[in-house]
Amino acid sequence: MGDGRVLDPAIIKDLSNHIYEKRKATAFQIESFTKSALSRNESQTIYKIIDELSELTNSGTNSAKMGAITALGSVSVALGSIAIAYFLDKIIKPIFATFKDTDARVRYYACESLYNIAKIARGEILVYFNEVFDILSILVTDSESSVKNAADILDRLIKDIVSAKATNYVSIIYQKEPVTEITSHLVDANGVAIQVNHPQDAKKAFSLPKFIPTLLERMYVLDPYCKKFMLSWLELLDDIPTLELISFLPTFLEPLIKFLMNNAPDDVRMDTENMLNQFLVEMQGIARVRHEKRRKQRDTLRLKEKGEKPENDKDGSTEHEVDNEAETVTEKQAEKEKSTDNDKLEIGKAKANDKTKTTDKDKESTKEQHNDPNKSFDSAISNLTTVIHTSEAKPDHIEEPDDNESHVDGVEDDENDEENDEFVTGQDIYLDYPKMIEILLTFLRHSPSMKLAPVDLSGEPHDIVVTIQEISLTWLEQILNISPSGFVNLLPQCLTIIIRNIATTEQEKDFDLRNLFLGFSSALQQFLVSLKECNDESQLQGLTPELYDDFVESQLPQLIKTITDNYTATKNDFGKITCLEWLEFLYAQNPKEYMTVLSDRPFKLGDLLRSSSNDVASKSLELFAVISEDNDSMFNQQIEDLLHFFHTQYQTNKPRIELVVRKLCTCLPSQRVYSSIAGNLNTWEDLDFVNAMVSTLNTILLTSNELGDLRKRLRALDVYKMDDWQIFATLFQSWCHSATSALSLCLLTSNYELAYLIIKNISEQEVSYQLLMHLDILVQLIESPIFLKLRMQLLEPEKQPYLYKTLYGLLMILPQSSTYSTLQNRLTSVATLLSSTAATATPTPAATTPSALPQSTPSSLSIRKKRIYEMLDKFIKVQEQHEHADAVKKEKEDKDKKQKGAVPRREP
Repeated sequence: MGDGRVLDPAIIKDLSNHIYEKRKATAFQIESFTKSALSRNESQTIYKIIDELSELTNSGTNSAKMGAITALGSVSVALGSIAIAYFLDKIIKPIFATFKDTDARVRYYACESLYNIAKIARGEILVYFNEVFDILSILVTDSESSVKNAADILDRLIKDIVSAKATNYVSIIYQKEPVTEITSHLVDANGVAIQVNHPQDAKKAFSLPKFIPTLLERMYVLDPYCKKFMLSWLELLDDIPTLELISFLPTFLEPLIKFLMNNAPDDVRMDTENMLNQFLVEMQGIARVRHEKRRKQRDTLRLKEKGEKPENDKDGSTEHEVDNEAETVTEKQAEKEKSTDNDKLEIGKAKANDKTKTTDKDKESTKEQHNDPNKSFDSAISNLTTVIHTSEAKPDHIEEPDDNESHVDGVEDDENDEENDEFVTGQDIYLDYPKMIEILLTFLRHSPSMKLAPVDLSGEPHDIVVTIQEISLTWLEQILNISPSGFVNLLPQCLTIIIRNIATTEQEKDFDLRNLFLGFSSALQQFLVSLKECNDESQLQGLTPELYDDFVESQLPQLIKTITDNYTATKNDFGKITCLEWLEFLYAQNPKEYMTVLSDRPFKLGDLLRSSSNDVASKSLELFAVISEDNDSMFNQQIEDLLHFFHTQYQTNKPRIELVVRKLCTCLPSQRVYSSIAGNLNTWEDLDFVNAMVSTLNTILLTSNELGDLRKRLRALDVYKMDDWQIFATLFQSWCHSATSALSLCLLTSNYELAYLIIKNISEQEVSYQLLMHLDILVQLIESPIFLKLRMQLLEPEKQPYLYKTLYGLLMILPQSSTYSTLQNRLTSVATLLSSTAATATPTPAATTPSALPQSTPSSLSIRKKRIYEMLDKFIKVQEQHEHADAVKKEKEDKDKKQKGAVPRREP
């Protein structure tokens, strides 16, 4: 070996032999050489052996590569669990390179060799965990079944090592003398030192923060085998409480949910959903622990302000609720069992005793690793963090916890302390909830533009889409309960998603998913209620008055704009109704602020009613009623806008007008509605529209159940009272645009003298066919229960002479028809009854005869007459306006016909 090489050419040749037994025997020889060099402490010789084998893995034939790989495994066996730490970097990197070889046999022997190395190195292999994990994630998708099986066995061993040593193993290279003093984050005035979970020590073999980027790179995979591999590792790492994998959940939540996509098999979907549920349960447990801790701190502070001792100081007790929550969060640690790896790769080497000088403890550990590395772990999962109490007199002294005491709850009580503080697992875990909210929102369909791009679910099957939506909504609702403050700045986006998805699910008849969105919508409303109340429990969740003020100032205007924009954009009735319910809710919660926003974005009732269904119209009117209930200016403004809407509908959609008026009278006092509409109609110049509206309003007044209160008020109207007369006058001035409507209003209010004067005026004009039709309808209404009072008054002709004159005048105007006969029969039957009664009646003394106007005086009679004739003058003027307008219209029509060359038809 004059060239300085350690391995003889014959050995190299035997390592390259295509016969496995020959290569295995040669690997045993190299193992013997290594042990001999180790016993003589010739590290350079060992380095040369490793370098020569590494060179063979790079440039040799496939047989040579397989032999060199096997020999490197034998070298690791010879070095033992202590010495291997100093040579591991040289040994393992050449093996990593062979995993990319195209020959499946090379990859298989690389798995075998790495398995043997890991079994010897144990915790030291964790220094290269990221590389090992990356290799395993590729091997599980290998096309060769033997390689996949070998990788599976290697994976089990690595998992056992991680479970045993990930939290506390420090590489031998970095080990120092153990410190006797525990460093704490905080030592308070009472001498209580709280040792919390520090970030991962950079010198520890395993670092979760360094591993997460590697994990994240591999999680965006499509292969189902790789997904199952990732899920198994997530489950393992999550089962180690002190690693606190959940603190990195916002980092890998998106790719984890995406495991459900791309035609994932049922088992992958089930495992993914179980993993998500497990994280959700942990998140809830952590939230309960933190909430209880904050509550206890608040109560303690209040007691101190009152000069009292906390309750747990008085009786020496602790918060068992907090302990129970901690036990729930860490329950899985107590249930973890040690397992034995029965599946071992066959390695062509003999086991040898470690001849390195070690302590008895090291020898025992090494022997245990050689015999069965999985039978028991060198170090168990570290205990939960405990509270270490220091004495005030001797602050440098730390009391060691009693090994016989149970620390399942992670708290050690000291009964001698004045104040007993505690640390509970979970209370120092901080999750980026706003980031998680944004991620979850991207998985909901119709997600608006945000920092994160929405996830495209268009190519996924419907059941997968529904599952992802359900998971996202469930998580969002739970986060809303845990950390509601994170939703304040995302409410507009949330509302946009809810409204659009409610519309979509309604169209697709996906009612279960629709109900989930409705539930999320209700949860957001409850959150806003809690935000406004800002009670003690709300403040424990971070809902403060300052946060509410910020919401009102910056988010409420944007929220209202978002809702109104979505109302206009959506075509689905259920989506529109959801928008209206939210507007009504926001007004009920913040009326003053809502009206301030509304002044910048005027509320248009007509816009809400236009092109909407009856259900949407009804909900729009409910919103209008709520807003205008105590706001006369808003009410009158919207009634005016409503009439403009009616103006576009009265010729084509009369039923819609009737529906709107009836619904409005249900939501608001009908007298207020009718008075406002009547007052606004007086300002309109389109007489045809006013006539049509008055006829419609009159029909509703006389037939609709919703107007029962107003009819009752009008039937009991006293013309001598100013308030009553004002109501009648307001209505009558508009009702004048329709002679039949004015007549029916007089009959309903018992203004029979004015009714008779109207009949006389009608008889003096040319009676149209349309007027006769309306009078026909009026006669039929007189026979209805609405006019029962009028029919009863026919029995007292001496008190109501104008009633008879009115009805007989009406009878004279009507042509003989069935309606004519109906009215004639009514009057004839009453006349017959009265004549027979008069023939047999005993004269009544004059003093007891009721007057036609029992409470009238000359002064009141003059006022009554004056008011009646004022109304008559108004009626005559309005009717003259209609006659003039009709004449102008007819003249224009005749002129148009002449211009077109048509001969105008003569009126008969």
